[in-house]
Amino acid sequence: MRVPTLMMTAAVLTLAPVAAQAQVSYNSAPSAGWQFGSGNTYSPANSAVLTSGDDQLYLRWHVTYERAPVSSGDTYQFTSDQFDLLANHSLSFDWGFTTVTPLSNIGVTLTIADLGAHSTTSYNGFDPLGFGNNNFNDNYNNGGSVQNSARLSFPFVLGSAFDPNADDTYKVMLTVTGLDGGPQSLTTYAKVGDGVGAVPEPASWAMMLGGFGLIGAAMRRRGAGLRSA
Repeated sequence: MRVPTLMMTAAVLTLAPVAAQAQVSYNSAPSAGWQFGSGNTYSPANSAVLTSGDDQLYLRWHVTYERAPVSSGDTYQFTSDQFDLLANHSLSFDWGFTTVTPLSNIGVTLTIADLGAHSTTSYNGFDPLGFGNNNFNDNYNNGGSVQNSARLSFPFVLGSAFDPNADDTYKVMLTVTGLDGGPQSLTTYAKVGDGVGAVPEPASWAMMLGGFGLIGAAMRRRGAGLRSA
């Protein structure tokens, strides 16, 4: 009885759809282009672009009203003297996705982490103010593209907690669910000044402490062996 069961399981796995392999490129442009708002079609696009089958996710950081700088991999570099909140020159990120999936099936979450303050916030990309509607987005187009932007100084992002004069590192993660190939996430970082390093996750801390314990035990055993020699 076992053999037929294993054969049936293998057949099901063979017939199951395989999720498309996501590929990320940096300092690229999304296939749909940046189309929302006025003055947001900065060129070159200098975007991080995740492509998975017919779906694309894209992100970039920049100073409000200025084009995105060239990134080093997933990290964009800034200096505090580039910001002037009184003139609305904040640290901003643009996000977007393009899909052939009906938008009614799609969910969008933006997660922003201030690594220096060890704080994280997230919001619904379709309804950041919690009004229960999808009217906040700048642009929907016939190609299935949804695009928007946000400033770290916006109340639903970091608000007054954003200190443009502090050396810090900010992380934004765009997560889109409901895609044909399964959920996809794209992450980029904005480093201001010298920035700060990422804080290890609890699991990483546990691994590090366990490693230190093993090293200590090995040293104790070695010391005992030397004493008995």
